[in-house]
Order: sequence, then C-alpha cells, then structure tokens
Amino acid sequence: MLFITYWDIKMRKLIDSFMILLLIFFTQAAWSYTPGFESSNPDTVMHFITGNSAFVYLSAFFGLGILLAFTPCVLPMVPILSGIIVGQNSISTGKAFKLSLSYVTGMAITYAGAGMLAGYMGSTIQTVMQRPVVITLFSVVFVAMALSMFGFFELKFPTSLGNRLNKNNQLGKQRSYLSVGIMGVLSTLIVSPCVTAPLIGVLSYIGQNGQVIMGGLILFVMALGMGVPLLIVGAGYGTLLPKAGSWMLKIKQLFGFIMLGIAIWMLSRILNQTITHILWAGLLMVASISLGALKSQNNWRGYLAQGLGILALISGGIIFYNTAIPSVKIKQASVENSPFIKINTLNALQLQLEQAKKVRKAVFLDFSADWCGDCQEMDTKVFNQPEIQKAMSDWVSIKVDISDKNAEVDSIKKAFGIYGTPTMIFFNTSGEPITQMTSVGLISLSKMLQLLEQARHLS
Repeated sequence: MLFITYWDIKMRKLIDSFMILLLIFFTQAAWSYTPGFESSNPDTVMHFITGNSAFVYLSAFFGLGILLAFTPCVLPMVPILSGIIVGQNSISTGKAFKLSLSYVTGMAITYAGAGMLAGYMGSTIQTVMQRPVVITLFSVVFVAMALSMFGFFELKFPTSLGNRLNKNNQLGKQRSYLSVGIMGVLSTLIVSPCVTAPLIGVLSYIGQNGQVIMGGLILFVMALGMGVPLLIVGAGYGTLLPKAGSWMLKIKQLFGFIMLGIAIWMLSRILNQTITHILWAGLLMVASISLGALKSQNNWRGYLAQGLGILALISGGIIFYNTAIPSVKIKQASVENSPFIKINTLNALQLQLEQAKKVRKAVFLDFSADWCGDCQEMDTKVFNQPEIQKAMSDWVSIKVDISDKNAEVDSIKKAFGIYGTPTMIFFNTSGEPITQMTSVGLISLSKMLQLLEQARHLS
C-alpha cells in the first residue's frame, strides 16, 4: 500500500513536470517561430501562417494564446470564472477544474466559430455584440450574479426544467457544466471584444485564402492557450477555498462586489465618464462598509478586511472628489486638441484621400468606435500628447468613426479591410497604402511615435 502511494506521488510529479515542460515548449514556440508577433501588423501574422507547416504555426499560436492570457483579452474573465466557482455550494478540485474546462471550451469554440464567420462577414461578431442594448443586458446579468452572491436570491433554471433535469443526477451535472460553457461563450463575445494583430491576421488568412476550417482550428488552439491560466486558477480555487462557514460568506460578498465592478466596467463603454466615475466611487464606498472599515475588529482577518475597507473608502472618496471638481485643463487637452479630421462616410473619406494625393501629403487613418475601450485609451493617453501631435503635424490625420452597424459603415470596412478597432493605416504621398505599417489594437505612446517615424520615411 505504501509502495502504491509512493508510486502515485511520483507519477503525479512526473505528469506535473511534463505539463510544465509542454507549456514552456509551446510558449517558446510563440517567441522562436514568430519574430513578427510582437508587431501590431496583421500581414506579418498571415505570412507566418502561409510560410510554415501546420505543426509549427499551431504550436506557436497555442504558445501565443498563453502569452495573450495576461492581457486585457483574458484578464476580465478571471473574476467571472472565479465568481462562478465561488458561487457553488460545495466545490472540489476536480469539479472546479471541470467547470473551468467547460468555460474555456465555450470560449475556444466561440473564438473558432466567430472567426470562421468573420472571415466572410468582414467584421468580428464581437463588434456586432458591442451594441448598447447588448452591453446593458449583459451588465444586468452581472448585477443579478452579484445580488445572488449577496444572498438576495439564488440563480437557477426554471422550476419545471430544473425538476426534469434533476431526476437524473448526471443530467444535473451536465446542466451545470453547460451553463458555465454558455457563460464562456457570452463572456468571449461581450466582455472581451479583443482585437489583436494575431486575431486579425488569422481573419485575413480566412478571408483571402478561403481556409475556413484551418483558420477556425488556429483560433481554437490559440483560445485553448489563452484558457490555460484560467484552468490553473479554477483548479486552484477548488483546493484553496475554505469550506462552508462565515468566512466563505465573506468571500462570496467580495466576489459580489467584483461582479458589480465588471458591470460598471462594461457600462463604461456606453456611459458618460462622469457617471461611470460616480458609480465606481459609490461601489468602493459601499464595499468599504461591507468590509468593516467603520467597525471595531478583534482578529487578524478582521483587521485585514478593515484595512482593505479603509483603502476602498479612501479610493472612492478620491474618485468622487476628482469627478466633482474636474480639471478643466485636462478635459480641454483631451477633447479640444484632437489632431484628427473626423469622418463617418466613405465618400468623405475618399474625398480627403484624393485631396491629400493632389497636394502630395501623407495620410494617417485611425478607425475607431465609441464603444471601443482601447480606442478611448489611445485618445486619452496617446493622441492627445504633445510629442504625438508634433509628429502628426506633417500628416493629414483622419479619424474614421465606425461605431454604428449600418450600410455606410459596412462599405467603409469592406473598402479598407477593417475587422476591428482600433486599426491604423498609413498612406504615402502617392496615395498608396503602406501595408507593412498597418497597426491593429492598443499600442503605447513610444510605439506610436516609432510607427509615425517609420511611416514618414516610407511615404
């Protein structure tokens, strides 16, 4: 019996070591085989796919998925999955892992399916799902999940359907995993409208080469890589979470506030910034009271919770103060000093390009949307900076608004091959696109300066 236990431990360690080595291999593949993946140009990614074997690019995309897991593409999903697991009445490591696997599988299937459709539709399904009504409805879902965490009610299937499913224990388990899988699907479509050069590169590969199945497989493998940290986090909760008791109730309340935070974060795409800041301030202040910021404590857990509560109270107060007394100079710098000509029709855009060509001026196009968080960050942290505006002074800079879903916007996307926002395209003085300089997704101030300088030499 002792030998079997010893052998069991050895085998588990061997399997763990093998899995770690496998993750290192795939992650290294992303760096070794894809020297252009650090680029924001989707053409580089497309050429990498067409120039290598399936084993090489599938391995690289799995490793790339692991790297993308630590970006805003996946990070918002961590508290969602954590909240689902914490919300279970009883949880083991095995069940936590299976729930996490269901969530990741839903995410991977969505990436693959949405990618295959997007290759032909000309825009990602995530873009379609960023309508205010969809964001509002899904935010309401997170508010409902938060209230459930607070114990106001229990989220469950309708009674008649639940009774039928619960007659068979196996069906009851399948129902739970299916529900989590559906949440993985919805989170991918709505919570994480991630636009990166690798994603757009694969969509271009599907659209230009007609390789729908292979393109879908690439995205499925990449999404599985993105899900690896989620699996680790999920299984970890099954091991680390305390059993039922007063401390578990506190953890559920904490995740309730996190769910409310996700709802506010999503609504920030469609709400006025002032309203969003007030909501954040209110959430932090209410959370501080729940954490016991104003109560006397008698043990280390209480003191820890009180410390976090006081921190939340101070943070909420600072946000509310800055919102109530805004800086006029900062507001004017971010709004009035925009270096862009703003356009939302194809005719107006083509006219601007023709006029720039006649006077031999280079053109910089920024395709943006009001629901795009990365676009807003680019506006407030990159394009409003003096050094960027100085670098853009030699360019005809045009911001193209593709927020709406209509025929005019569709014609713009089709004409310029736009799959998502933000997308930046440069044209030389002859009116020809500098394709190697095209950039997709959020980039830093230094990277933007570098792009403008390189494009200037090529124009």
